[in-house]
Formats: sequence, C-alpha cells, structure tokens
Amino acid sequence: MLTYVIVILVVIAVLYLSFRALGGGGGVTAEDYRTVLARIGEFTAARAAELDEALLTLRGTPLVEAANAARKKLTGYQEQLGRLEPDAEGSERDLLESARSLLSVAIEDLGWACRMVEAGNHAGNQGVQAAVAELRSAAAGCIAAAQRLLSDPAGAPAAR
Repeated sequence: MLTYVIVILVVIAVLYLSFRALGGGGGVTAEDYRTVLARIGEFTAARAAELDEALLTLRGTPLVEAANAARKKLTGYQEQLGRLEPDAEGSERDLLESARSLLSVAIEDLGWACRMVEAGNHAGNQGVQAAVAELRSAAAGCIAAAQRLLSDPAGAPAAR
C-alpha cells in the first residue's frame, strides 16, 4: 500500500514539474508577448498573401487545396494566441490584448475566406467572390492595426 502512495506522489510531482518546466501556468513577459504577437501577425500576413496569390493564379482543385492549407495554418495561429497570457498590467496589458484581439479577428476573417474558397464555388459565384474580398480586406486592416500597436513602443494608440 505504501508503495502505491509513493508511486502516485512521484508521478504527480513529475507531472507538476513538467508542466512548470514547459511554461504552463505562467505568464509571458510583456516584451516576449509583443514579439510572439508580431511574429503571428507576420505569419498571418504571409498566409493572406498566399491566399491572394492562389486566388489570382489557381483554379479548381489546386485553389481549394491552397485555401485548405492556409486555413489549417491559420487555425494553428489562433490556438497559439489562445495559449499565451501576458505578464503585464495596466495600459501595457490593454495594448497587448488589443493587438491580440485584432490578430484573432484577422485570423477568423481569413479562415472564413478560406472556407468559402474551399467550398469550390468561388470562381462561378460573384457573391462569394465579393464576400471573400471583403473578408480579406477586413483581415488586412486588422493585421495593419495590430502591427501599428505592436510597433509603438510608447504604447500610445495609433492615429486613425
């Protein structure tokens, strides 16, 4: 009986220490969080550019596959945004959370654009084309706004 209790306590201790060592449960410094957000913004902008290029050059199955690949990557970025918590307070935290919200919306917009393209009726449906264009445009605006927030070291709101 004592052996089982010791083994269970050791397993719990190892799991807890592994969780802490891998960064779970702790906040990320404000500067590191800013860097991660900036990188996710860059990656999201790159996926948007890939989607734009695919819409200009591809048709049929290759376009659907390109949209599917972009959406999968965007889903990963969204998950990364959800996992991190900034270790900041006050206006710094507000600024970082605003940038994260903008990136999250951009990723969602691009994800929906990808889903519409994946449906396979993009080329023959002007309504879908207009919706995809609007979503891409809104995503571009959100990415640009997030980049402005993240590049402003003083944390002042960007001019509109």
